[in-house]
Amino acid sequence: MLRSTQEDDWPRVREFRIENATDNPVSWAATLEETQRIPDEGWKMRARRGEQPDTTSMAAIDDETGRWLGMMCAQIGDAHGPEPVLTGVYVTPDARGRENGVTDALLASILSWASSRDQTVLRLWVAEHAAPARKYYTRNGFVPTGRTQDLRVLGREPHPDDGGLVEMSRPLTADALPGAPEH
Repeated sequence: MLRSTQEDDWPRVREFRIENATDNPVSWAATLEETQRIPDEGWKMRARRGEQPDTTSMAAIDDETGRWLGMMCAQIGDAHGPEPVLTGVYVTPDARGRENGVTDALLASILSWASSRDQTVLRLWVAEHAAPARKYYTRNGFVPTGRTQDLRVLGREPHPDDGGLVEMSRPLTADALPGAPEH
């Protein structure tokens, strides 16, 4: 099941992001220690993103167990432009892969949300060394924009092998959305 997060989900959002920080602090951009320092109000704010007009937060939840399998968020604009930006992407390791469909379902939901706001492009930032993520985004129509920035993980000094972040974008035209007829 896919659904928007709500403020009452904050304990689940916290638990899921702690898993994210444990599994891959680079993708969450904070160490486990920093993640655990976030106060309850910070988690409530993150959970409310699914209820706000300029943000969304989607969770993929196992129908039988209620376990959270994945989460993607997006917001309208950032310091680099007014277009929607995909953020907060994490899928638990055992739910990854095309055969599971979790990541694809979450991305389709985010693309639909961004399109419904009369936007034409969705942007994201991905770690340049995150080969599986970059391959996934490329397969889904994202291309590098040429913009890069430093990768910073809150709670630790930069590592020489961290690399940087690469901005990618894709069109939101009706024929570029998942499920659209191919030409």
